[in-house]
Amino acid sequence: MIVCCLSAAEFRFQYVGAEGGSAWKGLQLGIEEANVQGKFLDTTFTLAAGGAVAVFADKPGSIEKIGAAADGRPVLNLSDGADALRARCADNILHVIPSDRMKRDAAAQWKRKDPAAAGVSAGGWSPAAVKFSARDLNKRYTKRFGEPMDEYAWAGWFAARAVADTLMRNPGADSAKLLQLLKEDEFDGQKGDPHSFRKNGQLRQPLVIVSADGKLLGEAPVRGVASDLDSLGATSCE
Repeated sequence: MIVCCLSAAEFRFQYVGAEGGSAWKGLQLGIEEANVQGKFLDTTFTLAAGGAVAVFADKPGSIEKIGAAADGRPVLNLSDGADALRARCADNILHVIPSDRMKRDAAAQWKRKDPAAAGVSAGGWSPAAVKFSARDLNKRYTKRFGEPMDEYAWAGWFAARAVADTLMRNPGADSAKLLQLLKEDEFDGQKGDPHSFRKNGQLRQPLVIVSADGKLLGEAPVRGVASDLDSLGATSCE
């Protein structure tokens, strides 16, 4: 079953997961910002279970089950980094959160650049990020929720904006067309290089490198070691 919107200017999103966490808050911010933009296009976005054009999932361990029950609608994974999910390549599941392998690859690139580095790790976002308008996004999130933005909050925000921006450009899209467009388009995640989805559903994106005490060290792909976003994580199905 393919479902769409209540009208050409009103779209519903479904959220599956515990409310109140970082991913939920990021999703809220993304929807709020999309609605500010949508006012100029007479377009609104709301969260509701029925009639939703897309599903946003913050339920690690249950993403495949949610995808199977979504009737072909795009399901955006906000929090489960399991490599096995990407390897199985469910057609309607898009992974916004970086995979575990992406994080390992990013940390390994940094260690190649700085072999003496100890305790470094990689992630999808840092509250200390300032480049590419990241500073502004961090400020907006902290002002709205009174806490730093983490990678799950970023994933929720990005997912909401990517879907909403796609629908504002294509207001007649049903869920099947939306899924196709999400797979074909490029998006701005406030992290530099354009983000896009691989054939295995994983979002291509730069990652941040942080020290053991949480200090932001740099970004990956690590300059001088790798230059391609596909140097982070698997690019194909098993």
